[in-house]
Amino acid sequence: MSIIEGTVDLTRDFDRPVDAVFAAWSREEAQLAWSDPGDGWEMKFDRFRFTVGETDICRFGPVGGRQYINENRYLEIEAGKRIVYSTSLSSEGRLAFAGTVAVTFEETADGTRLRLVEQGLYFDERDDVAGHRSGWEGMLGALGEYLRGGHP
Repeated sequence: MSIIEGTVDLTRDFDRPVDAVFAAWSREEAQLAWSDPGDGWEMKFDRFRFTVGETDICRFGPVGGRQYINENRYLEIEAGKRIVYSTSLSSEGRLAFAGTVAVTFEETADGTRLRLVEQGLYFDERDDVAGHRSGWEGMLGALGEYLRGGHP
């Protein structure tokens, strides 16, 4: 058994106001649009509760293939400022990742600066920081497209 720790720290600027960028994180239909894992994969929320103390449960994976379960428990939500949640990822009944994510929103002259920091533990080589970094980079790119009115 192994445990590896890692951090993903990404900053992106969006040419949309803070309220619009924050709303994309706080609404289920928005998250489904920009968090879509891509062609040949499916994603759905078993439960979406964007409220402190509540937990979202999301399932995703290749159509007809192995499913992943992501659980996010909200620790702090300050509208337009910050979202903090504990998170876990499991597959086939085994924990692959556990950590914390903090997302901050800062008004800039041109819109919003978003910073995402994910700190976590990766278990038994079932997951890794490079995969999470790549996943977040893709999702933040899709978020930018979503905010511009396109479909990721």
